[in-house]
Amino acid sequence: MQRLRIVVKVGSSSLTDPTTGLLSSQKVHGIVERLAPVLKDPAYEVILVSSGAIAAGRGRLGWRSARTVPEKQAASAVGQSLLIDLYQREFMSLNRVVAQILLTRSDMENRRRFVNIRNTLETLLEAGVLPIVNENDTVAVNEIRFGDNDSLAALVAILICAQHLILLTDIDGLYTEDPRVVPDAKRIEEVEKIDSSIRELAGGVGSSVGTGGMHTKIRAAEMAIHSGIEVVIAAASEPNVLMRLLRGERLGTRFLPEKSHWNARKSWLVHGSRSVGRLYIDAGAARAVRTTGGSLLLPGIERVEGRFDEGAIVELIDPEGRAIAKGIVSFSARDLEYFIKNKSLKGQLHGLPEVVHRNDLALLL
Repeated sequence: MQRLRIVVKVGSSSLTDPTTGLLSSQKVHGIVERLAPVLKDPAYEVILVSSGAIAAGRGRLGWRSARTVPEKQAASAVGQSLLIDLYQREFMSLNRVVAQILLTRSDMENRRRFVNIRNTLETLLEAGVLPIVNENDTVAVNEIRFGDNDSLAALVAILICAQHLILLTDIDGLYTEDPRVVPDAKRIEEVEKIDSSIRELAGGVGSSVGTGGMHTKIRAAEMAIHSGIEVVIAAASEPNVLMRLLRGERLGTRFLPEKSHWNARKSWLVHGSRSVGRLYIDAGAARAVRTTGGSLLLPGIERVEGRFDEGAIVELIDPEGRAIAKGIVSFSARDLEYFIKNKSLKGQLHGLPEVVHRNDLALLL
């Protein structure tokens, strides 16, 4: 039987005491209670993405806050073991083994490491282990941070080709206005397409405990639905919320997956990889890439930006200056610049491979 894969993300606000902002063992127990019926059902495989390490560390260190990057990293270093130990003790009652997975953005950006992470998660799921994923705040700096666990959860869902991404938080969905300020704000039950109006609704709605708000959840939802994954934002405090959602009950806000979506490789190209260069292409090449699904050939390149080697990730820029695609380049920047400067060689270039093959290219526009 093909089992459905579920990524469940729990934010800091759903794991901490609202008065102190410190990790609450009672709230962690509540999350485990909500996960229990799904874990016991053989129809599902679950990965948990959990915040809370910094809050746990602050509590152990006796800090009222952790504002600077070194303070947050120190709190995380202390708190991550406390958080995973608490989860281990809770899941022991369900006879469930848990595994800790700590990631940074660079782990996702490198294709080989991305595949290695996927293989590890696949092996853990096959063994009946619950992977618990968090950002590795201890070593992450701005250049390699996800910034919020909503984005991390979306990338994990893409990585393992999940069918559902459930974001549990302290608010029961997306509202027409901030319900904490406007009492008669209406909850939006279903979103077919994330457009500018939906993004505007997300502005500013979130707790002060975590690093993300509603806008980060909408961004994560957008990443996931483009990859064919259904997303739900729901309240962590709702009794038996996970199983009720999976049975189709209309809780929270449900974001429908796009019918025409990227495959796993192209989803990684768009959302997981980081571009290290740009190829400025002419109108003919832009048209071939966008409308006919063609590969990018050498004659269509007008200018190269950045220093990169063969196999790097680059953006394709059309004559209007728009990034229309990302792809894996077959030549180094130095080689491409040589070909561009020596236009007379064009007649000898037909035997060379495509600069970016269509299988290694994902459209952004």
